[in-house]
Amino acid sequence: MSKYNLDMKVDNTVSLIGKIKEAANHVIVKELEARGHFGLAPSHGEIIYLLIFKGEMTKTDIALSIHRERSTVTTLIKKLESLGYISSRVNKDDARSTLVSLTEKGKEMETAFIEISELLYDTQYKGMTKKEIELFRECLIKMNSNFMKLK
Repeated sequence: MSKYNLDMKVDNTVSLIGKIKEAANHVIVKELEARGHFGLAPSHGEIIYLLIFKGEMTKTDIALSIHRERSTVTTLIKKLESLGYISSRVNKDDARSTLVSLTEKGKEMETAFIEISELLYDTQYKGMTKKEIELFRECLIKMNSNFMKLK
């Protein structure tokens, strides 16, 4: 007789989500490298995205926008600076904050970012109807909300 309750509600949804994220991250890195962008990780993408589409931002605003600790954002920014994608400077209006912006090299990422995003989108929804996509996204949003309440 098993020591586990056979009526337990168990499935591998979280594991599948993790595997999907791992596979997508592999695609992102491979596609970035194919376009000549080496040393970047998927975690850098959120910052590059914000700066491409929102322009210059403070570190604090970036941290709030991507829901990461400011210290984590600082580490990611240092890496992006060392690779030449972004630059930072003291905010002349508030010396306590740092403004972050894309360099020319960073601005050149926009095309790659859009192409890779479209590849990911097409791959993740291949074979799904518009209705299935909408329902799937609604369910993911609910799941995310449920887990955020446990944080």
